[in-house]
Amino acid sequence: MARKQTSFKWLKIGLLGLLAVVGIWQFWLTPPAYHNEILFTGGDIVTVTQGTKEAMLVRDGRIVAIGTKAEVTALASGDAQQYDLEGKALLPGLIEPHTHPIATAQFGAAVDISGFTHSNRAEVMQTLKEAAEQWSPNGWTIAFGWDPVMVDDLEPPTLAELDALSAEKPLVILTQMMHDAYANSAALKAAAIGPNTPNPVGGEFVRDADGKLTGTVREVNAIGQLFSHVPPPPAGSIELITNMQFGAYARAGFTTIAAAGLVSTAHDQVTMYKRLAAHPDAPVQAIMYGLPNQLPAQGGPQAATEPGAIIGVKFWMDGSPYAGGAATDEPYTVSDLTVQRLHLPPGHIAPLNYDAMSFQQAFETYHRRGYQVAVHVQGERAVEQTLDVVSTVQAAYPNPGLHHRMEHNALITSGQLARAKTLGMTTSFFVDHVTFYGHRLPEIFGPERTAHYMPVKAAIDAGLRVSLHADNPATPIGPMRTFAAAVTRQPHRGGPKVAPDQAITRLEALRAMTIDAAWQLGLAEERGSLEVGKAADLVILSANPLTAPEESLATITAEATWISGRRIDSRKTTAANAALLWEVTKGLF
Repeated sequence: MARKQTSFKWLKIGLLGLLAVVGIWQFWLTPPAYHNEILFTGGDIVTVTQGTKEAMLVRDGRIVAIGTKAEVTALASGDAQQYDLEGKALLPGLIEPHTHPIATAQFGAAVDISGFTHSNRAEVMQTLKEAAEQWSPNGWTIAFGWDPVMVDDLEPPTLAELDALSAEKPLVILTQMMHDAYANSAALKAAAIGPNTPNPVGGEFVRDADGKLTGTVREVNAIGQLFSHVPPPPAGSIELITNMQFGAYARAGFTTIAAAGLVSTAHDQVTMYKRLAAHPDAPVQAIMYGLPNQLPAQGGPQAATEPGAIIGVKFWMDGSPYAGGAATDEPYTVSDLTVQRLHLPPGHIAPLNYDAMSFQQAFETYHRRGYQVAVHVQGERAVEQTLDVVSTVQAAYPNPGLHHRMEHNALITSGQLARAKTLGMTTSFFVDHVTFYGHRLPEIFGPERTAHYMPVKAAIDAGLRVSLHADNPATPIGPMRTFAAAVTRQPHRGGPKVAPDQAITRLEALRAMTIDAAWQLGLAEERGSLEVGKAADLVILSANPLTAPEESLATITAEATWISGRRIDSRKTTAANAALLWEVTKGLF
């Protein structure tokens, strides 16, 4: 009898333990409750287009009233959730118009050798040495973040150095701006890249004077060819980490993101991206600009409101300013940084990735199909060739409602901005260059070009509608850091401000991350501002960026987001992530 009682006791303890685990698990996976009607009061309600208000009412996923607390409260039903902002600010959800979410997720899992975590070359090489000696699931060592501009003494690795670090196991290093990579002999061999391998269009396998590979792989198409031979990770794992990355955007305050080309090693990444975007509990609204080989063979763009929609196509006209890839009018400045660490010869001028005719043929194809074309341009020559092609094609096949984009625009001139306005184009600026690299720009481009670097104000003054972006994973996700960079033009390491006359007002910066970014993506009728009738895409920020002290702008944080009135669960422990994790786990057995 005593034995039976003891057994029953342990059975009860086991069941209680199981119930506790299930209860905790249920708590972890349960999303926030949905409220059909929400009344927001108690803080600044920043509409962007209509000033700051006291109260806002959301019903059935849409904004139905904005105004004084008395006015709006009178319109709320007794069932409305009363949401006290407690002095925080309510804004339209932030919009990231140029990011690479799958690559950000994948490189977040790579060996970190960035200038954000390393201060000299010895530290970087030690990290690489330790990583190469460790076991890796796919037999390759992949490192991300090589950055000779942020890390002062970081000269490019030689092939001999890479082979010494890892003689047998493939080793690949990707630079922070993702326009250069370094591969050891084992990686080149595994990727079937040899001395006679032809360079792809818009890319290069760099060779020395004797025609031997140096291990340097330059520009997106060549890097893609290298990475296409990296063994795939466990089935479903990239989908899982990408969905978790979507959550990271939401935690930062974004409600809409646009992938500017899906650049990753994921198999059938367009289908995967669309599937994640279409999930009913997706933490962000995700759309994309596809690469030419990622677009359907026929037809035009999808509506930007459709989850995972392909709304445009992405091209790279030149490369990164910090790898010698910006196609400038005048040569790079001769300095220790450019010659000794970037290994650019005096008089270096980067080539364009496309000749005028081949780019015009490609551009015309997508323009005539109605796709918005987004072109990466950094140097003046890259901008000029893009403008010439747009002008030629628009004259032959007018479509004034199709606003093609130029991306980054480091050295775009006032005259080129005026041409872009005439051609009905729009610009998106990678202003975080000022934050992370502003202190080194005079060594790369000299004082005169630095004085008008990333000319956001000049673009606005020219009548262009602009957006701001962070081009993740080129820089970490941090929308308020981007906001602060546009407003203050202050490098994070101190020193003089970069092109201070190109600073924009706080409202202009906020517009560039909300309503003007929405317009750029074809979403201004639905998103980007707090207006009656629009979708309730919202973010609560810890402070009002229009009034907070300047020194605190970059540290403002997101507290919560909503998409069409649905409170977003941006935790890693969501039901969707648990289901994806289960699929990955099943595939391992």
